[in-house]
Amino acid sequence: MTSDPKDLLLSIVEEHGFDKVEECFQEIAASEHATGQSQANSATSPVPTKRTRSRNRSKPTASQYVARLDISPEKVPFVRELAKRFDAKSFMPAFNDAVEFCHIYGIEPPASRSRANVIPRVFKRIASLDSDHIRRMVDGRHFSGPSRLGPISDAIRRNRRSERSAYLG
Repeated sequence: MTSDPKDLLLSIVEEHGFDKVEECFQEIAASEHATGQSQANSATSPVPTKRTRSRNRSKPTASQYVARLDISPEKVPFVRELAKRFDAKSFMPAFNDAVEFCHIYGIEPPASRSRANVIPRVFKRIASLDSDHIRRMVDGRHFSGPSRLGPISDAIRRNRRSERSAYLG
């Protein structure tokens, strides 16, 4: 049996959903505070109150968003990989890449030109695709921005020089 708290929490989140687990943390924090059991801990509690959370709320990363989605088990590793790449900007590195995805898959792009705002639309759509299609996205590095053309252009340049020197001399 695993004793790593992160693994345990991940399995609970996968089973019950992120929002339900977060709600339970809120209830636990509130009950501890009300009973005075851990006054010292409640002041430094990592679980923010609703007021604090709304003031300091940042957009979730793609990986965080995907962790909350209800995805069939065979799709999970592929969708997580795409989310990890999205966060690292190797999948849809620019907002325009996300807009292209939206147009191809019939999704209305968000009005705000922020990559973070496309996360829910894009990853809900990705999760709805069949496993093979998602796997091909991962393997084919689709929507990964401009390709690395440096080596190709260098080879063309060398080839032209050799052709020119053969022609002239």
